[in-house]
Amino acid sequence: MCDDNDACTDDCCLPYVGCVYTPIECEAEDACHCAVCDKELGCQNHDISYLCGWAEAIEGLCITWGCDSYDGCWSKRVDCDDNNLCTDDWCEPSVGCVHTPTEEPCGNKCYVTTCDAEKGFIHTYLDCEDHNACTTNWCDEAYGCISRPVDCNDDDACTTDSCDSYDGCKSVTISCEDNDACTTDWCSWYSGCEHTVVDCSDDSLCTEDKCDRLNGCYNPPIWCDDENACTTDWCCPQNGCMNKPVDCDDFDQCTEDRCNAKDGCTYTWVDCDDENVCTVDKCDSYKGCVNIEHECLCDDSNSCTTEHCDPYLGCVYVNVNCDDNNSYTWDYCDNVIGCVHDEFEYETPDYPPGY
Repeated sequence: MCDDNDACTDDCCLPYVGCVYTPIECEAEDACHCAVCDKELGCQNHDISYLCGWAEAIEGLCITWGCDSYDGCWSKRVDCDDNNLCTDDWCEPSVGCVHTPTEEPCGNKCYVTTCDAEKGFIHTYLDCEDHNACTTNWCDEAYGCISRPVDCNDDDACTTDSCDSYDGCKSVTISCEDNDACTTDWCSWYSGCEHTVVDCSDDSLCTEDKCDRLNGCYNPPIWCDDENACTTDWCCPQNGCMNKPVDCDDFDQCTEDRCNAKDGCTYTWVDCDDENVCTVDKCDSYKGCVNIEHECLCDDSNSCTTEHCDPYLGCVYVNVNCDDNNSYTWDYCDNVIGCVHDEFEYETPDYPPGY
C-alpha cells in the first residue's frame, strides 16, 4: 500500500503517521569503491580507484600510485638514487629519473678535486711550482694557482732589466751614445739617457753659431749687407749687424741731396726760380738760392720814359709827360737829356698909330 516504487527507500506504514519512506544507506564494499543508490536497481558499487592517479598530471613519471581496498588511494615518489656519490639524482616528470655528474663543491681552489662513486669527492693539494725563476708562484683559495712575473726593476733608468727563466733577474748598463757631436750624452738614474745640446756660442753676434752632427760646432760670419746703398753695413761683436744711414750731404746748397736704395746718393740741382721776372735768380753754393732785384734791369737808357718792373709782366715803360702847362713853351723830350721846354720868340707886330 505504501510502495513508492523507489528501491532507495524503506517503505512502511505507521498507525498514527501513515506511510513513511526512509532512505536506505548503501555501504561500499571496500575503500576503492563508492556506494550509490539507483531508484530502480538499488545500491550499486562503483570503482573509484582511477581517481587515485590525480597527481600523475603534475608529477608525471616521478610518482607511482594505486588503491588499497582497506586504506584507499596511495602514491609515492619514484626513488632515483643510483647509489653513486658522484652524481646528482632527481626526477623530471616528462622523462623520469635523471643522473648528472655532481658539480665540484665551491671551496678551496688550492686542491685538485676528483670523485669516487663510493667515496665521493677526493681533494689533493695543488702544486703551483712552474720551475721558472722569472715568476713568483703561490696558491689562492679563491683563484687557485697564481703566477706573477718577478719584478726585476732595479729603479735605475741607466740599466736594461731582464729575466732569465733559469738564472732570474739581470741588469745591463745601457749606452747613451747617440753619435751626435752636437750633444753631450749622459745617464740619469731617474730619467735615463739625457742628451744635452752643446753650447756653440762664441759670444759674438757677428757669427752664426751652428753645429754639425759629425764635426761639432762651427761659427760662420753672418752677412750684414742689407742690400741698401743708402746704408753703411758692418758688424759689432757686441751688438751684431749695424746699418748706419749714408751721409749724402755734399755741402752744396745748390743741390738736393737724396739717396736711392739701389743707386746710393743722388744730387739734383736746386730750382731757384721764384717766378718773379723782376729778379735775377741764381744759386750760391754756400747760401743757396739768391733772388736779386737789379736796379738797372729795366733801364732802356731813354730819358723820355720811366721804367719799372712788374713781377708778372716784367719791364714796363711809360712815356714821360713833358707838358709844363705853359703855352709859351714848346715842350718835347730828348732821349738823352729828357724834357725840353723852348720858349717861343714872338715879333711885335707893327701896328698903325692909334691901333
